[in-house]
Amino acid sequence: LDIPSGGQHQAGTCRMGNDAKTSVVDKYCRVHDMDNLYVIDGSVHVNNGGFNPVLTIMAIAYHASDNLVKTWKGTHGRG
Repeated sequence: LDIPSGGQHQAGTCRMGNDAKTSVVDKYCRVHDMDNLYVIDGSVHVNNGGFNPVLTIMAIAYHASDNLVKTWKGTHGRG
């Protein structure tokens, strides 16, 4: 096509997973083996289903930030 795209939803550049060899962050968006580094954006979302991923990204951010608060209070997570 000669028509430029109106938008892109890039994802998956910082894959979420349990194994540090195949992913960048854990289920709380914390970078493996780094206690205070988080990636909380669309890059942890592995697949986009052909739609605007804003609600999925918001849910990921909510889940990760909830864990951050609990970790800072000493009630959850690795910290």
